Amino acid sequence: MYGKTAQIRRQSKGLPVTDRAGRAVGRLIGRQYHKLVSRPDQILRSPPGFGFDVWAMDTYVLPRVDELLVEDRVNGRLYRSSSDNFIKHRLQINRGAGPQYVLPLVYWEAEEIKALRRVAETTAEVPPPAPSPAAQARLI
Repeated sequence: MYGKTAQIRRQSKGLPVTDRAGRAVGRLIGRQYHKLVSRPDQILRSPPGFGFDVWAMDTYVLPRVDELLVEDRVNGRLYRSSSDNFIKHRLQINRGAGPQYVLPLVYWEAEEIKALRRVAETTAEVPPPAPSPAAQARLI
């Protein structure tokens, strides 16, 4: 009925990517595809890597992106891969959840998320000082 408020639009970054069943599997943000892994069962054990829905990747993601990012909150790492690297080294599997592409972990560039947060905290802007009591009194 009503459109999204500006606050909700700011909170939802990028365009959601869904599989054929309509489940959100990631987000397109600019020329990057972002996937969030928050549970251990979302990481493949053999071969160690991350699974991506074939239909969503071929239809929406690969024609539009230059880089894939996987935020692994289980192990505290951020994985990066170019789309060319993904296309070159991907494997196709089907283990009951439909056809998936897998890029083994050896083909990802990994960095610690905690290190990224520390860098962001040190480069964060310092908030402006609070107005003086005299300036506040003028506003009343």
